[in-house]
Amino acid sequence: MIYLTKELIEKGETEYSIRNRVSNGTLFSIEHGVYSDNPHPFVNEVYISKKYPNAIFTGLSAFFIYGLTDHIPDSFYLATEQHSFPIRRVDVSQSYQDPSFFLVGKTPFKYDDGTINIYDLERMLIELMRLKEKYPPEIYYEIISSFRKIKNKLDFYKINEYAKHFDNCNSLLQRIKEII
Repeated sequence: MIYLTKELIEKGETEYSIRNRVSNGTLFSIEHGVYSDNPHPFVNEVYISKKYPNAIFTGLSAFFIYGLTDHIPDSFYLATEQHSFPIRRVDVSQSYQDPSFFLVGKTPFKYDDGTINIYDLERMLIELMRLKEKYPPEIYYEIISSFRKIKNKLDFYKINEYAKHFDNCNSLLQRIKEII
């Protein structure tokens, strides 16, 4: 399991006891402020979410997590607020979003052994329409096909409300209606 220093302190540890556990080999330091009870932890979505708590999974990562595509992303696709510090990891693809719509559709999601921040399905449908050109055609059509299969689970009121945050609201909604 992955722990942040803050989480360990909330569980009753002190910085001294954390250092002792690391030197005893009962806790392992992965990065500054990040620990694990496994000497070789697997870097996954939960790890990335704990390391960057203000980031939100989006793009191919979100589509894969929701099972809308079987294409395994080559990196973790994260959205952050426009003037956030850059995430300097080769396995993270960061996009900066305007603060006026950054939090629209953000939802906590139980994943593996933790919780991650991810945009909900309705926001991801809007993102797919907004950024269609970013995706290869075969992946785009696979995701569209998956959305068509789950269209009864989508909240179209939410989609209408979310679309209002974007400049091209009417064209987004028109494309969604045509495709879904």
